[in-house]
Amino acid sequence: MERRNFIKSVGAISTLSLSPTVFTKTVNLSKKGKILILGGTKFIGPVIVEQLIEAGYEVTLFNRGLTNPHLFPNIEKLRGDRYPANGKGLTALKTSRKWDVIIDTWAENPLCVKDTLSLLQNRCKQYIYTSSMAVYPDQLLSTQSGITEKAKLPTDNIPTNYNDSLNYGLNKRIADKLVNHSSKGCVLRPHSICGIALDNISDNQRYWPVRLQRGGEIAASGDGGDTTQYIDVKDLAAFILTCIEKRYTGTYNTFTTERFDAYLYGLKSLSSNRSELSWLSHEYLYKNNIRHYVDMPMWAARQVVKGTFTISSEKAIQAGLTFRPLSHTFSDVLAGFYQHESNRYEFGVGESKSGLSRQREQQLLTHYQA
Repeated sequence: MERRNFIKSVGAISTLSLSPTVFTKTVNLSKKGKILILGGTKFIGPVIVEQLIEAGYEVTLFNRGLTNPHLFPNIEKLRGDRYPANGKGLTALKTSRKWDVIIDTWAENPLCVKDTLSLLQNRCKQYIYTSSMAVYPDQLLSTQSGITEKAKLPTDNIPTNYNDSLNYGLNKRIADKLVNHSSKGCVLRPHSICGIALDNISDNQRYWPVRLQRGGEIAASGDGGDTTQYIDVKDLAAFILTCIEKRYTGTYNTFTTERFDAYLYGLKSLSSNRSELSWLSHEYLYKNNIRHYVDMPMWAARQVVKGTFTISSEKAIQAGLTFRPLSHTFSDVLAGFYQHESNRYEFGVGESKSGLSRQREQQLLTHYQA
């Protein structure tokens, strides 16, 4: 299905889903509280801002003004930089001003979170940090199923230099712990954020919905009994709103869990092209050097990796986390994909791309059938 045909077929999808960078709504004058968002114009930020505005909150953004500066022309924007040596640094926040809630989605050097937490935690009622399931160490994810928020995390040293280069999981874990130690802290740990056309959504989230759209015989991983986990960015934003309104503190794993066969058949139902899922055993895939997470995105065999896609989000669900239907989430993913790509786009080519190339998939199917 080519780009124009797909977008025509999902005409019911809102303009917001197709064009997430055109939010220009006038702020509701009836305010429920004051929110400061550190960032707000990239990745998950715009969806969070939009939901808060619609709920009647007074939102202020603090950022550099470089990414999507056209967004939200009617709300207050404070300019600065999380790195203190850059420009005016945090000067705009060094006042006596107070907010009800601070929302922080930072993913780089945790010293920046340490700085804003120290500066703002006594001038707010709640400090919400979007962390990641990547805080759980690989050893734990490989060997333990049903991981909860109570799992013990490694002891990590806080970097001493803003130029220290740490990996994503370590950045998140250190910042996660810093916020958790605050009495105002509320930490959310999402897994594979997807949905509306995000700035940097990866092929990890796009591969399966697009592959099912293309139809034909499809190499499906395992026996269907494994699980996968993800969170629609709109559901994450809605849960942030719930946390604010209920004044939650503590830590919450935030994602839905699907059996892998239900996930793929659900994606199959979105396509008008005929397709057939051919399930390839995990033994065969690993023998042929197929990498879980990478060549087969959103998947790992339960016999090999016990924890990555079995983490428990029951605490958040009990606290009010809800999920949009799979069809809504991945219609948004597909709409975002076809805004920028076509059926000529090749997965699994190049070091940074996930999924199987068409040639590699055909090889796997042919040899398995033989």
